[in-house]
Formats: sequence, C-alpha cells, structure tokens
Amino acid sequence: MVPGRMSMPPLNALVVFDSAARLGSFSRAGHELGLTQSAVSRQIGKLEGFIGSKLFMRLPSGVQLTAIGESYAADVSRLLGELGAVTDGLRAWSGPKQITIACSRGIADQWFLSRIAQLKQDFPGIEIRLRVTDDVAHLRLDEFDLALFYRKERPIGVNLTVLAREEIVPVSAPGTNNLMDIDEPLLISIEDPMREWQGWSDWWQDSGLHRPPEAREWRLGDYGLCTAAAAQGLGIALGWTWLIRDQLDNGTLVPVHSHLMLSNAYFYLMRPADRHQRKIVREVSDWLITSNGGSYDTK
Repeated sequence: MVPGRMSMPPLNALVVFDSAARLGSFSRAGHELGLTQSAVSRQIGKLEGFIGSKLFMRLPSGVQLTAIGESYAADVSRLLGELGAVTDGLRAWSGPKQITIACSRGIADQWFLSRIAQLKQDFPGIEIRLRVTDDVAHLRLDEFDLALFYRKERPIGVNLTVLAREEIVPVSAPGTNNLMDIDEPLLISIEDPMREWQGWSDWWQDSGLHRPPEAREWRLGDYGLCTAAAAQGLGIALGWTWLIRDQLDNGTLVPVHSHLMLSNAYFYLMRPADRHQRKIVREVSDWLITSNGGSYDTK
C-alpha cells in the first residue's frame, strides 16, 4: 500500500458487486458484464475477503444482500456513479482553451458576468464552464481550474490571490433618504446558513447605531435579488462594494449611510496547488487579477 493512502478494494470486484446488487443475481450480473457466473462469484468472494464480511446470502433460489451488503451497495453505487460522471466530464472537456471556473452565485451575478464579454474578446476561442455553487465547503479541487469565493477562513490545498477585503455599506436607489431618517425602513438581506456573509446585525453593531424600532426585514435568499430590489427602491440592502462596484460607479445603487463596515474575510482567487497549471489557466488567472485592478495587500 502506498504510504499515506488507505487500503483500497479491488475496483473490478466493486463493479461486479454493484451489478450483482442492482440486478439481484450473479448470473444476470455476469450477462451484463460479459462474465461467467463463476467469475462473478469469485469476484464477490474476493471483495468479501477484503472487507471481512459477507455481502450476500447464498440461497437455493439465488442470492440476497446481507444488511452490511445493502448499506455497502448504496455507497458503492453512488461512488461509482460519481466516478463515471467525473470521467465523462473530463473526456468531454479537454483542450488548450477550455477552463472551468467555480464561484458563488453572488460573484457570478454581480462581478463575473460583467467581465465575460471582455474575457471572450481577449481570449478568442476560449471555452468557459462556470461552476456556480454557494456550498464551497464541499467543492472538490478536481472540479475547477480557478475559483472565486469569499471566505472567512483561509482555504487550504490551493494557491491564493486576495482580490479584495470587502467594505459593506447600506445602499438603495438614487433619491432614497438617509437610512437613519427613515421611520420604517425595509431592510433587505440574504439567508446564509454557512455564516460566511455578515448581516444587518453585524452592521448595526459595527456602526454603533440602533436599528429603528419599526424597521422590517425581507430575506430574499439570493444576493442578486437583494441588489435588484434595492435598485428599484423597494428597500435598503447591504452593499458589498467589491461585488457591486459597477452599480455604484453607474449610480444605479447609492450609499444611504456613511458608515463603511470592513468585512472580516476576503475574496480569494484560488488555484489547486497539487495540479500543473495549463497555459490558459495561468493566462486567465493573470487576466482576472488585472481586471480586478490587481491583488489586495493584506498586510
């Protein structure tokens, strides 16, 4: 066994086991895989010997999964399915100008989308796969070439460039009164079960102000919806100035209070550390940093 790696079961035996468990028969599994029934039985026996437990009960009428076998079959089926999906994705996604970029929904909508046209112009023939997810904790390193995420804790297993440390300010449509001059302000926010984003309670505490007693709060679940609602004058959202730089510059969103809260986390550009970076990945990485105006000095 390679040092540092757990003992792995024989892959061929796993494939045979998955087929037999799914079909409920050694003979049908053999027919599906092009094996004899005795060959299927040998592979199952090899896997049972490796695990140290019986996976099937041999009955006069055929075979039946044991309790351990049923549990193992569910996991094996899922893992083989994931392996097949990853492999199919790689087979269909290869070439010198293809790149997979992972990012959160907010970054995709508010920051990346406005740069795609220029990226296309600067890299003729580029093919982009945008992997949008807010569940960065379960994002695998083999699922992306580059990733853009806001994180409180410094990610591991990746090479990092800090793009920004966020400043947060209440924003709404042009012509909206100052937040503290509104008797019944409607505060717009997002749901964040991961607690990566800071919310209104953090801003009130940081500013030293008290939330107006008649204030109401809407939770729209998606940051793009929050900023769109604020731009329509429906209420006041917390503006993450790096994300909404374009809206602030063109005046569709304006600050409605002077207090800027410095966030306790950073926007990172991440590259898997254990992988050779293809030329297109290095070039797009440099392009993203340049289009951002450079990297952010955390010191």
